[in-house]
Amino acid sequence: MKTYKEFHGDIQISDIGKELRRIVSIEKKSFKILTGYGSTTGASLSKTSALKSLKNMKKEGLIKGYLPGEVKNILLSENSPYYETKLNYESILKSDIDFGNEGFIFVFVK
Repeated sequence: MKTYKEFHGDIQISDIGKELRRIVSIEKKSFKILTGYGSTTGASLSKTSALKSLKNMKKEGLIKGYLPGEVKNILLSENSPYYETKLNYESILKSDIDFGNEGFIFVFVK
């Protein structure tokens, strides 16, 4: 799975949605992005912006789903926005060394 590292400080927060849409237009199956971890403030602005953009893209039907890495270790209820995606793609992700890392977001296009 291809990793895009530019979301960890190389892209302005205001351009994250635009860049994600560009990547979705060229990727065929899935990819992952490395965002900030939020270790100093407890929240990563790049991660928050990416998750917001991905939520909108899912609503628009541009992607099938997305998962922050930390959901690996979380028991999700059916009401969770990540429940269906984790159910459908966890078998693919369990061999990925970054699954479980809160700095990554996994995106599934088709």
